[in-house]
Amino acid sequence: MNQADQSLSSKQVSRRAFLAGTGGFVAGAALGSRLFSAVGLAAPAQADVPEWPWPYVPLDPEAVRRKGYEACKSINNCMYGGAEGILNELREKVGHPFTLIPSDMFRYGAGGIVGWGTVCGALNGAAAVMSLVTPQEACFPLVNELMGWYCETALPTAKSNAYGQPLAQSVSGSPLCHVSVSKWCDASGIAFGTPEQAERCARLTGDVCAKAVELLNAHAAGKFVPAYTAPASVAECMSCHGPEGMFDTIGNMDCLGCHEPH
Repeated sequence: MNQADQSLSSKQVSRRAFLAGTGGFVAGAALGSRLFSAVGLAAPAQADVPEWPWPYVPLDPEAVRRKGYEACKSINNCMYGGAEGILNELREKVGHPFTLIPSDMFRYGAGGIVGWGTVCGALNGAAAVMSLVTPQEACFPLVNELMGWYCETALPTAKSNAYGQPLAQSVSGSPLCHVSVSKWCDASGIAFGTPEQAERCARLTGDVCAKAVELLNAHAAGKFVPAYTAPASVAECMSCHGPEGMFDTIGNMDCLGCHEPH
């Protein structure tokens, strides 16, 4: 038998083996189903995944604040904490389907997404859960409010600062990790990479979780009213760089935090 014939024969055998294996799997599945029926048991069902958005019940912001803080601190990961702080409480209060979500999937967001210093991981994780439990038309204003609150609030708050020795507070003016951390380091005189800086980010993560839940609770009660207004510099810059001008950028951050006025 030449090489071409051997190759063809091998493919035919592989195809027969695959079909035989597939048939065996199907037959085995059918047999298993009959066996469960024979002994009066229901066959194991696939996990029921409900349609989006998933059900939400009002949560205690202080319970979530603490859980977000502890989750972040447990592995020094702000996005993990931002999601787990809320998900953990939803697993307890609602159960399924939130028990299906592994919070480890949010680990990538640490340090502004694998240390790139972009959007704060606490915001990223909390916003993901907010998106899971609200339709888009509700989610976008809620997350926008969370982002604006983060930019304008002195963090960590007094409530999370009560978890230990009080730490310096700072107002970031930006949702970006590197801006937020840098301004806190300037305000506190403490360097990045220290235990104090890690503690600050854990407390901040708890604060973000609590604020996200406050917003979700207000939405669930039909009482959410947007309060955040972007800085005047945004409108000024967008008058030239937005849709009415060159339209070469988008954004709601305070432009003058990084750019000189012109």
